[in-house]
Amino acid sequence: MLRQKYKSFLRGFLSKEIRKYRTQRQLTQEQISERLCMAPRSYADLEHGACGCSGLTVMLFLLLLKDEEVLQLLHAAREELEEAGRHDAA
Repeated sequence: MLRQKYKSFLRGFLSKEIRKYRTQRQLTQEQISERLCMAPRSYADLEHGACGCSGLTVMLFLLLLKDEEVLQLLHAAREELEEAGRHDAA
């Protein structure tokens, strides 16, 4: 049960962050899909939350980021996950 909750949260979080990265850098879905070694259709599904990221996709995304951006991403994920946990406990 808890594993599924984390999986669902992280799927949405990563989809949002990857889409944000793409739009901030004014990349097309095709351009980012190439950088993540994915088919454009698979990337579109990922961005819209229809599927999750593989471990390879997560690593390739992290490698696109600067070191401080990786830390910011992890910090944001931790904060959102803790916030979700507080809402569940209430």
